[in-house]
Amino acid sequence: MLPSQPLLHAAVFALAVLQALASDTFTAAVYEHAVILPDATGEPVSPDDALALMNKNMDVLEGAIKEAAQQGAHIIVTPEDGIYGWHFTRETIYPYLEDIPDPVVNWIPCTDPTRFAPAPVQERLSCMARNNSIYVVANIGDKKPCNSSDAGCPSDGRYQYNTDVVFDPEGKLVARYHKYNLFRRETQFNYPKEPEAVTFETPFGKFGIFTCFDILFREPAVVLVSELQVDTVLFPTAWMNVLPFLTAVEFHSAWAMGMGVNLLSANTHNITLAMTGSGLFTPEGPAAYHYDSGTEEGRLLLAELSARPRLSPTYP
Repeated sequence: MLPSQPLLHAAVFALAVLQALASDTFTAAVYEHAVILPDATGEPVSPDDALALMNKNMDVLEGAIKEAAQQGAHIIVTPEDGIYGWHFTRETIYPYLEDIPDPVVNWIPCTDPTRFAPAPVQERLSCMARNNSIYVVANIGDKKPCNSSDAGCPSDGRYQYNTDVVFDPEGKLVARYHKYNLFRRETQFNYPKEPEAVTFETPFGKFGIFTCFDILFREPAVVLVSELQVDTVLFPTAWMNVLPFLTAVEFHSAWAMGMGVNLLSANTHNITLAMTGSGLFTPEGPAAYHYDSGTEEGRLLLAELSARPRLSPTYP
């Protein structure tokens, strides 16, 4: 008699945990995604049209996730803006947003999609993680209602956040991070009231997460490393290789070396906007990286990394 699907997932997840615990290393992946962008419009599209665009991008990401899992990756990071793109106003991005709960709710959207408000993007990402037994990191948009009792509530009655989510190999939401240091063009989003220092434990080390422009500031970037002692930082980004930034690969590699942690950097890919440069960076230098300013193709990168680099005998 064949095992039921839930038992099969549990068995695969348990095996993956045991394999990770048996090793001081893990296999990580990042995907540099050539994002399919929405048509330029000054008016909000319908929720169905927004979801159709996001599904086109998630089709591409799902292919990368499957390939990474088949090559033994334990975790994959996808880029900032990788599911719906950019150049939005506050009003036009709204159809693309979902209400993302706090991970303390212990939720697997793939198996319980109706527990909260409709969340087809979270459901699909959860199923990608669950069906491939891999941690999946993605960047989406969170919306939170508010009212006049909140002095900071915007006039449209909602907060909108640039948000990273992490689903574990069972498809459970294990991390949610609201970007704190917004780039000057991100007027479609609100600043969180306080900086968030988001961490979560895995069988292969302690992970932290932040987004793009955050890397230039003490909170949350330095706090995660120096005070919370994470081993690996997850870094969805839409990095332009122009001022005030430096070239992605060199800057992110130097940051990982200076901070003494692994940095899993997944960039969007758009040569018109000088967006390229992804990598798996370690305290000892790049384990794998990609920089392509000539084509419009995405790229999957994988590398085996030290799970706890501070314990390595070659730690700088």
